[in-house]
Amino acid sequence: MRLIFKYDLQRDVDNFLKSAHAVNSRKPTKFQRLYEEKYGSPPEADKAASFIVEYLEMHSIDMSERLKKIEREWRAIELEILARMEKMFGMPYPADSITAYLSSNSRCTYNIGGGYFFVHSESHHPNGIIAHELLHFYTWAALHDELEQSGVTKEQYNNVKESLTELLNIEYADLLHGYHDDGYPQHSQMRAKLRELWSVTKDVRKTIMAALN
Repeated sequence: MRLIFKYDLQRDVDNFLKSAHAVNSRKPTKFQRLYEEKYGSPPEADKAASFIVEYLEMHSIDMSERLKKIEREWRAIELEILARMEKMFGMPYPADSITAYLSSNSRCTYNIGGGYFFVHSESHHPNGIIAHELLHFYTWAALHDELEQSGVTKEQYNNVKESLTELLNIEYADLLHGYHDDGYPQHSQMRAKLRELWSVTKDVRKTIMAALN
C-alpha cells in the first residue's frame, strides 16, 4: 500500500462541511469560527469554497508547495510505519493506495470506503496526523467486522478506535519526532486502559477485547 497526496478544492470544502458536524468534538475550530464570523452557521458549500480560496490567498498558502513538503517528510518514514502497522494488525492493508488530501481546516475527517483522509496543511506534525488516520484504516480493515459480530456497538467501536491511537505514543514515537497523540478528553480512561493492556498482551485484538469487557 502507498499513500497518494493531493489537493482538491471540492474535497477541502467537503471536509469542512463534514467536520462542522464531527461526532467526537463539537467545539468549532479557528477556521470554522472565522468562516462563521463572515457567513454565519451552518456552513454552505458555495460560501465555503469562496472562503477557502480567500483564506489561502490572504495567508499566502501555496497548497502545491505544502503538498510537496508533507509528502517528502512522509516518504522518509513511510516504509517503516507501514511495516509496523502490518505487524501490529497481522495483515497488509487490503488496498493498493489511500489518498491523503490537504485541508484548510484543522479538523480532518476520513472516508474508509472512499479510500481517503485529510491532513491539515498547516499542521506542525503532519506525519503524526497521517499515522493517526492510517491507524483508523487498519483498525477497520482488521477488526471492525469481527467486533461488530461480537456485539460491539457503533459508539463502542468509535471509542475504542479513537483510543487505540494511544499506541502511536508507544510504538511509533521514534518515527514521529515530537508528535504526541492526546486524543479526546472523553476517551482518557479508555486510552489509559489500552496502554496498560498493551504493555501486557502486545496483541491488538486481545487488547481491544479486554478493554471492552
